[in-house]
Amino acid sequence: MDKLTRYSDEFIDELKENVDIVDLISDYLELKKTGNRYKGLCPFHSEKTPSFFVNPDNNFYHCFGCGAGGDSINFVMEIENLTFIESVKMLAERSGMELPDMSNQQRQVYKERENIFSLNKLAARFYNYLLTDTNMGKEALEYLNKRGFNEEDIKRFHLGYAADEWQLLLNFLKKKDFSIHLIKKAGLISEGNNNSHYDKFRNRVMFPIFNNRGEVIAFGGRILDSEDNYGPKYLNSPETQIFSKKKNLYGLHLAKDRIRKENSCIIMEGYTDVIQAHKNGFKNSIASLGTAFTEEQAKLIKRYAENAYIAYDADTAGNKATLRGLDILNNTGINVKVIELEEGSDPDQLLKNEGSDVFNELIENAVNLIDFKINMIVKDKNLSEPGIRKKVLRSIVELLSGVEDNLEREIYLERAAAKTNFKADILAEEVEKEFKENKRRNYKSNREKQNKKKEKTFDLYSQLSYYQKVEEEILAHFISNPSLREELAGRISKNDFNGRTAQLAERLFKGSVISNSIHLDKIKEELEEELLSYWSEILVKQDNSLDRNRILDLADYLSSKRISKNKEKLCRLISKKELSLDKLNRILLTFYSLNYNIERRD
Repeated sequence: MDKLTRYSDEFIDELKENVDIVDLISDYLELKKTGNRYKGLCPFHSEKTPSFFVNPDNNFYHCFGCGAGGDSINFVMEIENLTFIESVKMLAERSGMELPDMSNQQRQVYKERENIFSLNKLAARFYNYLLTDTNMGKEALEYLNKRGFNEEDIKRFHLGYAADEWQLLLNFLKKKDFSIHLIKKAGLISEGNNNSHYDKFRNRVMFPIFNNRGEVIAFGGRILDSEDNYGPKYLNSPETQIFSKKKNLYGLHLAKDRIRKENSCIIMEGYTDVIQAHKNGFKNSIASLGTAFTEEQAKLIKRYAENAYIAYDADTAGNKATLRGLDILNNTGINVKVIELEEGSDPDQLLKNEGSDVFNELIENAVNLIDFKINMIVKDKNLSEPGIRKKVLRSIVELLSGVEDNLEREIYLERAAAKTNFKADILAEEVEKEFKENKRRNYKSNREKQNKKKEKTFDLYSQLSYYQKVEEEILAHFISNPSLREELAGRISKNDFNGRTAQLAERLFKGSVISNSIHLDKIKEELEEELLSYWSEILVKQDNSLDRNRILDLADYLSSKRISKNKEKLCRLISKKELSLDKLNRILLTFYSLNYNIERRD
């Protein structure tokens, strides 16, 4: 978050009051009520048991699995990959609030990102114009027509053409008063010799890449002529302020509604695969901007669907990088199935030549990830050769020993035995041995993980002492109740707390963040990651049913507990021999002071 982005505390408070955080988060994941809180599967990490909690009383969320947490603004920033200002703007629009005027510094930070969005949008229109309305784009248009794409397809995906000119786009954008500095930041030009600049994309069919909100964030360009003169066959925009390859998916802005409706998506390799799929009615198709899936992309898909069909060509689907990506999808909780295409075939060609019925049949016959991996292990292997056969069987044993469910493992064993013509009982015996060995090797770490999971997921308070619960409750009310803050600060100090609560109390009681409102965007600048997570944790656990008098009573209890401990320490000192008269006098005065504090509160 940029430190320059500031709205008034009053406006931020009003905005968060007007946003129902349960309603907001429910747009992204399923929440179920549990007591006075809501819980669900965390959208920020993979889990099978819900550890993500929302407290509607103070509009905070926290995941007890990965530590993610915050308020409604922070949630939008994290899940939509937006800046603070963009998140505030989005929530203001959602709640019907008018944004206040920004400072000059705010406006400068915000305007640069907005200008890059504008640049990309204008560049996409320029490329589209060159393709559809000029002689320059004639060859590119013929290429697309030969690939089976018509005017409607070009319009839907806003396809374009980057001319075989060195500075055509650059000069166009300069005439629109965009600076070279900004055009370069957008990734649309490259720097040459003597501080010269030229268009990054030349003589290429252009595929604009949109974010899930339908804004142009980057481009992919497919070369028309020899690769020797113009670089690689496909050229993509570099990473920019608004584009991260690992966080986006091609075609998602058009496909997301259908994906959500069908609870499934079809993931392809190339831009033309997706365009051809949409043309043939498979409107839940997207491309992964690379064959190795990232966790960010997997989580993005999980927001819309629980099922994914992989439609890569045979060579790509079986390589190690792709399989790692499929494992990431699977570990995110997505049910992965692989559409098995013939060698040398891709969805674009298949749909164009064979039609939607054939592709539909391939979808129906798609295999799950384990079956696909078995097929890859066996594929093109001479199983009559003893050495190769042993290696194949060993790979299958290692694969199936990782399947936890006994019935599921039995099904795969039968299939693997049939494919390899190996005795099922012997294969099962080897898998069982490997399975037990895995459990033995990982027993300690698995036990520790499960213990932590139980601590964090099933009972939010199971590992806390009564004193720590009191400490957390007081800090939570100190943060969220400005009217209590001054009185609490007069009754307790940072010395009344222990451990993590003491670390947090030190920041809260030192005065720099004691104001009418304590905001997460400000405290982020003061707290390290662990304490920031603890901040959201105690707010999610906060008991808002406690009244003012009960909170003050708890504060007195906490303070008196510390005073009693100090008195015990002084008693031990007094009992020691050989104390000087001066030192004894100081101890007795301190003891009297502690007594006075307790009596005054009683």
